[in-house]
Amino acid sequence: MAYVSVAVGLIALAQLVHVAWHDFWYLKIRNKAVLALLITYLVWAALNGFSTFLSDLAIAALLVLPALLMWLLRLLGAGDVKLYFALGLLLGLSHVGLFVIFLLVVTLLFQAALWIAGRRSEGGAVLQRMRFFRSEKKAPYGVVICIAAFVPVLLRIMGVP
Repeated sequence: MAYVSVAVGLIALAQLVHVAWHDFWYLKIRNKAVLALLITYLVWAALNGFSTFLSDLAIAALLVLPALLMWLLRLLGAGDVKLYFALGLLLGLSHVGLFVIFLLVVTLLFQAALWIAGRRSEGGAVLQRMRFFRSEKKAPYGVVICIAAFVPVLLRIMGVP
């Protein structure tokens, strides 16, 4: 049973990579990607007897509320809000603190990368995209969110407290 739980967790991590990649190139988090994360969580939770479902739901709500406020202020996209809900479930109470720390660090690193990209005149497609974000004052927050969630989700799936 533990191997199945780990396999489901690895699927969740692959989904995070997909969401980040798609958001980077298209500035969009698709509803079906968030739904897939929700389904993956439900399978993982079922394998673990739904033992943490209520606290997972509370963390999801806790992450969504400020994100919803940011969406209302037009500081965040609707896809990012939905992504926070799915990630709140996957992170749970035990790993949300680590996620918040990683979110701060990854946000600062992403801002530094935008600044560096704005100072470079040559480069490949990724650098060009970063310069686009800087010049248009747009950002793929889903990328930052997914990168910050990767390790905490992995630790939770592996059962590391």
